[in-house]
Amino acid sequence: MHKIAKILSSQASQSAIYKALTGFFMFLSISVLVRFLGEIGYGVWVLVFGFFQWGLYFDFGISNVLKSKIPELISTQKEHLIEKYVSQSFFLTLIISLLFLSIATVFIYTNNLSSFFNINLEDHFLKSIFILNAIFFCINFLLSINKSLYIGTLNPKISEKGATLTQVIFFIALLLILTFFKNFSITHKLLWITIINGSSNLFINGYYLIAFLKDKKIKLFAFNRFERDITKQILQNGLKFMLIQLFMVVVFFSDPYFIAYYSGPKDVSIFDVLNKLYQLPLLIISSGLASFWPFFAQKFHENDKNWFFSTIKKFNKLFLIISLGILLFSFIIKCILNIWVGKEISDAVKITFITTMSIIVLTRIFINFYTNILNGANRLNSQLYVMGCTALIKIPITIYILKNDFGLDGIFIQLLIYLLVWSMIFKNQSISIIKKLKN
Repeated sequence: MHKIAKILSSQASQSAIYKALTGFFMFLSISVLVRFLGEIGYGVWVLVFGFFQWGLYFDFGISNVLKSKIPELISTQKEHLIEKYVSQSFFLTLIISLLFLSIATVFIYTNNLSSFFNINLEDHFLKSIFILNAIFFCINFLLSINKSLYIGTLNPKISEKGATLTQVIFFIALLLILTFFKNFSITHKLLWITIINGSSNLFINGYYLIAFLKDKKIKLFAFNRFERDITKQILQNGLKFMLIQLFMVVVFFSDPYFIAYYSGPKDVSIFDVLNKLYQLPLLIISSGLASFWPFFAQKFHENDKNWFFSTIKKFNKLFLIISLGILLFSFIIKCILNIWVGKEISDAVKITFITTMSIIVLTRIFINFYTNILNGANRLNSQLYVMGCTALIKIPITIYILKNDFGLDGIFIQLLIYLLVWSMIFKNQSISIIKKLKN
């Protein structure tokens, strides 16, 4: 018990530190990008880069299955099966990557992207930049399985360390480009940013995947054929995770496209900058909470009810401190925006945006803690139903909000209402599951 607490504390704190560094360099990178590309150019980059982030949620939940399954195998002393789960997961991810690249290529070359995304750039250039992003994305999609492997083996801080190094490399390369290629056209700037972003991710993901495989002596293709039971477990549980991820994409990441269509890239920039700024505390805290996931899985299979309730009490105390921190952060956010992205965007961010976003962030932190319990226990149905219903109604309501000129205020308030409902349901479900454990 003491050993687990010590490891968890170390992993949680170190993960949070690395995430803080990642957020810090992301913060600096966005400031440079806005100045380098301009407000409209940055809005274009958000649309291009964000388009492929949707693909992260089409992995059939394989990465999340590994986060829960590996701790379970360790807890039940079935470590000999880890290699089979890892190798088959990697091969399935490879198939998905190739499929995604094929679909993306067909979409890119059969559509007028300038018209589709409301972007005032040559369609030929947009096709080139989209296909290059697609290739980088698919390679990194495959290599990034290393993050789930480190998390599953109760070492989540390594996953966050990799993300930090990636962001540092991207920031340094961005400064070099800003120094030597400042007068480049917007098309050349977007091309260079695509290359350094994709390359930095590829290098770090590749390095950490190889390091993990060598350290654990795992062969990626350590099977002659698919073992039906293992593949069935991966895809069966993974399908639930994937659906949850897809619903989250609709809820959290679809807004910029509708804002771009009904309002234009300028409002996308305002929306994205505010979201990115609040991502800093959200990612730091969520990273620390995410390190609990494999430990929740392990303690669930050990039926340690007392440990769960003790951890929840500690979280409740911590949440009060976090709330005060977010409140202080919100008071100085206008000053930060002025320094970070300049007066024009800062003046466009209303106090109502800041107030609503601060409550949204706190609610998401609260939800993250309890969904980690549900994920660790592999109890996914409540998330599946609740998020599915939310995703179903969100798009038509978002369109209604923007068409009737409720603007960004309406977008933020809509999200907050959904999250408050989620927080009550997921907390109650988690407590119910814990109470049923046998000591």
